[in-house]
Amino acid sequence: MNKKEHAARLERLLDTMAGAGIGAVILDRRDDYYYYTGFTGSDSLALFHVKSRRGWLITDSRYIEEAAQTAPGLEVLVWRRTFPGFVGDLVRKLRTKHVGYTPTSMTAAFYAGLSAAAPGVKSWSRVEEAIAAQRAVKSKAEIAAMEKALACAEGAFLASRKRWKIGMTEVDVKNDLEWEMRKRGAEDTAFETIVAVGANASLPHAHAGTRRVQAGKMLLIDFGARVNRYNSDLTRTLWADRVPPAWKKRYLTVLAAQQAGIAAIRAGADGSAAHNEAMRVFTEAGLGDRFTHGLGHGVGLAVHEEPRLNAAYKKPLEPGNIVTVEPGVYLPGSGGIRVEDMAVVEKGGCRIISTLPKNVDSLVF
Repeated sequence: MNKKEHAARLERLLDTMAGAGIGAVILDRRDDYYYYTGFTGSDSLALFHVKSRRGWLITDSRYIEEAAQTAPGLEVLVWRRTFPGFVGDLVRKLRTKHVGYTPTSMTAAFYAGLSAAAPGVKSWSRVEEAIAAQRAVKSKAEIAAMEKALACAEGAFLASRKRWKIGMTEVDVKNDLEWEMRKRGAEDTAFETIVAVGANASLPHAHAGTRRVQAGKMLLIDFGARVNRYNSDLTRTLWADRVPPAWKKRYLTVLAAQQAGIAAIRAGADGSAAHNEAMRVFTEAGLGDRFTHGLGHGVGLAVHEEPRLNAAYKKPLEPGNIVTVEPGVYLPGSGGIRVEDMAVVEKGGCRIISTLPKNVDSLVF
C-alpha cells in the first residue's frame, strides 16, 4: 500500500473518532497500526490526538530505523521505564478526557498501567467496531493484493498436487504444499495448513499428522498464503484413486449449498442470508445437522475479520467486502467435505476471485 492510502484511512478513522467525541485513540494491534500508518514492526503502539491530527509511534530501539522508513508521518518515541506508564504519561499530557482503545487486543496488565498513569481520562471507549467496519471494505489496491495471495496459493496447490500419492502422510502433503507457496513468494502461510485424511476430515480444524493417504479416502486441505501482509483462504476436498458413491453424492450437495450461498451474497443483504440459503440446501438433503459452522468470514490483513456469514450476523454486506464461502459436512468417525472459495461483494451480487477447479472431474488424484 502507498503512503497516501494509509493517510486517507487514518483521516477517516479520526473523523469517526471526532464524531464520537473521542479526543485520542490508541492502536496496539499490529494489523491496525499497519493499516493506518504503514509501520511494519511489532511490539509497538500508535497514539493519535484527534483534534490536532498529531500522531506518535511508541516503540523500542529495535524499530527506530524501520519506523522512520515505513511510517515517516509519525513522531517516533522510544519508551522508557515501563511501556504502559510511558504511554499513559503522554495521554495525560494531551489533557484529553475521552480515549479510544481496543480492549480485545490490549492486556489487562497494560490497561491497568496505562489508566493509572492517565488519571484525568474520564472514559475509555471501545473502538474495535469502527476499525473493523473500515477494514472490512477493501480498496482496489487491497483487492489486488489479495488476488496475488490467492494466485500464490492456487499455483502452489496445482504444482504440489502432481506429487500427491497413496502412502504419503498428512504432514508430507502439508510440507510440500507450504514449500510451493513459499517458493512462489509467500512470506508465510496464512494460518496452520489443515491436511486431513479420511476420518480425520470430520474435524473442521484438524491437525496434520502421520495418517497416510489411502485409496477411496478423502483428502481435505484448507490452506492459504500471506503475500505482502494480505491473506488468502481456500479449501478443496479430493480423493485418492476413486470417489465412493455416497461421498460423491454428499460432495454434490456441498457444491449446491455453496452455489446457493453465493447467489445470496450482494451489497445490502445481511450476512445471515447466504448462510441460511446454504443451510436450506443441506437441510433438504438431510444434512442440516452436519453443517456445523458459519458459511464464511471476511479476510484481509487478518484471516478472520469482518464481515461474517452466519445465522446470527444481521449487518448488511458492503461493496468491497471480501468473504470466504465454505460450506461443509462432517460425519464423525467417517470423514468430511468442505469447499471454500473467496468472493468480492458487489452491488448486484458477488465476484468469485478464486479459480481452482471443484467439479467432480477434478476430485481424483
